Formats: sequence, C-alpha cells, structure tokens
Amino acid sequence: MLSGYTLGLAQPVLTPLNMALGGGGSTYITDFNANFYNPANLLILDKDRTFTVGLGVSGVYADQLINHKSITTQFDHIKEHFEIYRPGSLNIEDTQRQHIIDNNYPGRSTLSSNRVRSDITLAGVKWHRNDRSYAIALRSRTSSSYKVGLGWYDPEFKTNGEGQDIVDRSLIYRRQSMYEISFGYSESFDFLTGLTSRLDNFIIGIAPKVIIGTEYENAEWNNEYRSVNNTSVERLESFYYSATGEQAKATERYLNGNTIRQSNQVFSEDPFDINGVGAGLDIGVTYLVSLGNDLSAIRRDGQPTRRSLRLSFAMTDIGLVSYFTDDLSISTPSDTTQNAILPSTTANESFNGSKGQYLHFIDMFGESDPFSMSPTPDDNTFSTLLPMAIHGGALLEINRLKLMADVSVGLTNNAFNSTKLISSFGMELRPFSFLPLRGGVRFEAQRPDFISAGTALESERFDISIAAMFKPNSLSEQPSLTGGVVSALRIHF
Repeated sequence: MLSGYTLGLAQPVLTPLNMALGGGGSTYITDFNANFYNPANLLILDKDRTFTVGLGVSGVYADQLINHKSITTQFDHIKEHFEIYRPGSLNIEDTQRQHIIDNNYPGRSTLSSNRVRSDITLAGVKWHRNDRSYAIALRSRTSSSYKVGLGWYDPEFKTNGEGQDIVDRSLIYRRQSMYEISFGYSESFDFLTGLTSRLDNFIIGIAPKVIIGTEYENAEWNNEYRSVNNTSVERLESFYYSATGEQAKATERYLNGNTIRQSNQVFSEDPFDINGVGAGLDIGVTYLVSLGNDLSAIRRDGQPTRRSLRLSFAMTDIGLVSYFTDDLSISTPSDTTQNAILPSTTANESFNGSKGQYLHFIDMFGESDPFSMSPTPDDNTFSTLLPMAIHGGALLEINRLKLMADVSVGLTNNAFNSTKLISSFGMELRPFSFLPLRGGVRFEAQRPDFISAGTALESERFDISIAAMFKPNSLSEQPSLTGGVVSALRIHF
C-alpha cells in the first residue's frame, strides 16, 4: 500500500526532542541545537548540570510522490533520493500512476508539493556560567523541494483554483546542501526582567554562523496549457535555472550534446564538494515566568527549571551564501503560444529528485526542451538567501508535564521551506523521571501533515533520544512512516 500527502516545511532543525512534539521547538530546545532555532533558550537548564556535549544528532524527513507502507521499501526509496539517478529505477505501473494522481493534488491543486530533508548535528557543546550561556555546534543539512504538474501523469484538462481549465506540465525543483558552524550566546536582559510581580526572566540570544555551501540547483519550468473558450489551446511557458558544482557541470554536458548517462558521470558521492561560502544569523527572545516554588528565573546558578511558562519568538537563517564554482544560470522570459497542441505522452516514472533526474525527466517525457530554447547560459557567480523564517511559541511546564504550541512561516521560498503557515502542538509526559513520552501533531494551513511520537532514556549524566513521524491515513489503514530522528548521545557534566 502507498501513501502521499502535501507538505510545506519551515523547520530550522530536526532533533528527536522537537520532532516528537510535532516539529515545533522555539520554546522547548535548550541544548546546543537551540543555536539553530532560538539561541535565547541556551540560558534555560533542564538538568542540574552546566556543561553538555552531544554527538550524532541525525534525522531525515521525506514527502515524495510515492511513499511506501513497508518501512524497508520506504527507506530504500528515500535513499535513492540522495543517490545518483539510475534510469529505470523509478518506473511506475498504472496503479502507482493513479496513486500519484489521487494523493498529491488535493482540491483543485494542479501542482504537487514534495520535500525531502536530512540533518546531522555532527557535534555540539553548551556551557553555562553565572547568568550567561554559550554553545558551539557543527551540522550538515540537505533539502530538496519539488513541484510536479498533474499533466505529467494525467493529460486531461483540470479546473484549477482560479476556475481555469488547464493541463499543468510544470516542473520545479530546488536542492541545496550546506555545512554550518554556529556560535551561540544567551543572557538575561535585566532591563525588561522584573517588570511584573512574577518571578520572571527576559532572555535574549544570538548565534552567528559560518556557512560552507556544497550542492545547489534551482530549476523552475512553468509550463501550462490553457483552454480558450473550449475551442483552442494556449501555452504559457517560462524557464529559470541556476546551479553550481556538479549540477552545473552535468547541465553543461547536456547542453553540449552528451547523453543523460554521460552528463550524470560528473556526479560523485563526495560530501565535501565545496562550491560557496556565506554567513548567517539566528536570533531569539524568550520570556520565562516561574510558577509556584520554582526559583530558576531568579537563581541563575545552574538550577534547572521545573515549573514555568515560556513565551518565545525567533528569527532564523538571516544571511546568504555566495557560490563561485562552475556557476551556471539560464533565464527565459515568459512566452505565450496560441493554438498550441496538447502533449500526447505522459511520464512513466515517479519524479523523486535524485541527482540528475531533472534533466532525464525532461529529456524523456517533455514535449519540448526548455534548455534548448534558452539563450546562452551565463557563468557569473551568484548568491542566494538562506531559508529565513520566523517562529513563535509557548510552553507550559508543570513538573513532569509539558504542553507546547508553535507557529512558523518561511520568508523565502526555497529548498528548505515554503511560505505557508505551519503550526505544531505537542505534549511530554514523564511517568518516570528517566523516561519521557512525547507526542505531537503538525498542521499546514489547517491541514494535518503528520503525527509524531518519541521517547528517550535519560539520566543525570547522559541521554539517548529517538522520534518518528507518521502520515495518518483512514482509520482502516496503517499510517506511513515519513521520517525519523535519533540523538546518539548527550553527556552532561
């Protein structure tokens, strides 16, 4: 059995803590991963320790045209996304074609919305001194987003949200990968602390970071056929493409007449193919109000917070990356063709964003080649904005119970996030002090995206955490596993 859905991800970091709680975390994450979400939370302690070291926080989140119920099959399908495209590996049958049509185009949508992302926090350190906290974290993250027009799988006219009958053959694909070294700092802002009669603490945090860019590809082929008074067809088309590194080399080979297989020979499995550098900034504020006999808001000597209300606001990924290796840019202005002929062929493979598949998909199934109609490519260097987003959240903590809610929205539409509003709700319950049970749900524009669950083994000295995300189907069907996050080890001193 298969499952599909629509997703817009505006998630700055994947950890087993926040992903088990529905994906939020602007108030919850307090270790070195707070550098990437809300560095103000570095000052909040969840243990009676002032020094934390972590290794190997890794996770993957996948939303593809086809998602499999079998965990092993789903794992192999996700793995293919990060590998070099192999012709024939993604061929589909009629039942799978119908699945794509039924599960990726809700309502009157004629474009799918799919995303695959992986995060690895290679190492991190956090330490607390008096009324200040510091953190250093190193991570690698890769994300792909793609939108595939319904017309690639169904050649019939469909009425879109504007009431226009169209055959949508658009193909939009974005892929980006980078390494980050982040330096976090958090302290109490005494000017605003103590303005109320409550025991409170207004905390600010900042985390500048150095960016090393590796993979980058941005392809946007808008390609629609529109019915004109049911008598003729007009075609609206525009194309934009930019890439660097191996993606640019493969495209240049393709433009020079090489076959898809020859073009894809430039791809390697080298994760350190450095093509750009940049800088970024993550900032945040948290207002912490102690409840009951919890004095952690005014005692900043390492006392953990047990009973509190937290309100947070954060802005992540402010900055840009400049690419300088084998850069390639193509831009074709919008064009309208009157009395166009509808394409007669459909795609017989599932698009999943493997390295090199974009070229193959167009070459094999496209009614025309937007690369061949474009002017001479430019080879100038270019820069791209980081996936900037804003986040807000609240968390109520009462001893062994935590309730949280978050909202996020992306400010740039790229491989890592979209501009749709994302909301998350989660709960953590500790039947035993060493065993947290976490659960949550995420919504995109009021539509449920996934449910999640997670747990951990924790002690005063170390903890290991895990989380999984599932797509809920009908009550009679097994949910599909859509992602997982594991924290290998955190050690506290």
